[in-house]
Amino acid sequence: MLAIAGEQPKFPRHVVGAPWGLRINEPGSHYRHKSRDVEVHFAINAQGLRADHDVAYAKPPGTRRVVCLGDSFTIGYEVEEAECFARVLESELRQRGRSVEVLNAGVSGFSNAEECLYLERELYRYAPDVVCLSFFVNDLADNVRTGLFALSDGKLVEAAPDYVPAGRLGNFLNTNWFFNVLSERSNAFAFLKEAWTKRIKQGMVEENRPAPATAASGTPTSAAATPAAPAPADPAEYERRLCAAILERMYVWTRERGIAFVIQSIPFPSDTAPGKLDDLFPHERFDVTRPGIVFFAAKDALEPHAARELLYWQHSHSHWTPLAHRLAGQGLAESISRAGVLD
Repeated sequence: MLAIAGEQPKFPRHVVGAPWGLRINEPGSHYRHKSRDVEVHFAINAQGLRADHDVAYAKPPGTRRVVCLGDSFTIGYEVEEAECFARVLESELRQRGRSVEVLNAGVSGFSNAEECLYLERELYRYAPDVVCLSFFVNDLADNVRTGLFALSDGKLVEAAPDYVPAGRLGNFLNTNWFFNVLSERSNAFAFLKEAWTKRIKQGMVEENRPAPATAASGTPTSAAATPAAPAPADPAEYERRLCAAILERMYVWTRERGIAFVIQSIPFPSDTAPGKLDDLFPHERFDVTRPGIVFFAAKDALEPHAARELLYWQHSHSHWTPLAHRLAGQGLAESISRAGVLD
């Protein structure tokens, strides 16, 4: 079966537990990603950011700082660091005469829940003027999977202080040289690892998602959870409510500190309409038209190219190509400039 499956995406994930109770890119790590589509190299600096240089907490005089939060799309799976939309955004803003520094704080597998706490517990120390969060459809389930937040009487509550999957064992495996050599080089190992990871993730989602009958009585569905709100009959509705509540917390946090909150919604190829893109951002639950929010739907920038140009790699995990990153970075720069949040 493995021989029939052919070359597998070999994407080692160098993530470890951080002192603030979440995962972070392994500081100082260097590794390779390879698939049928592309081969790229990662350099993680001493702060756990994707960059070839270290970054001090203090901003250079006269410089504005943008912090980009997100998952594998943000850190730039399947593209070189210089091709990531964060780097394109920085370049585009500088061409507009802005003295700006953009930090790529993406972490593979991150949810909005982790991004929220990463900002509150660590990234605030970089004194950002703009926080740019990238939403992708898998965030809806991933927010539930972490168990960090839950809904109680319609309000967001902290359900667990930490989330470091597999704890010390996960840290050991993700930093062990032999494990990572297999992750980078072995098709069989990559195939089995991917299947195992998907199964574990789905199990964690099911464990932390309140069932309608249980949630209605206010009884937690897992040991880590606090009493949850009555869950909708449709689990997807609970996911959308939870996501919106986490985004609301981030909005309030940034608003109180005079930080602009930029949200980029990342689309995905439509299953029903070739050449079209879909976007499942929870607009009905989270109002993006309020002061202090800049919303950029990457679908608007990408879809005109979807029918004739390659925007998503086709033989791996369907991440953005360099073209898609460039279009998104340019669109973000235009949205940020037009809103005047760096003035």
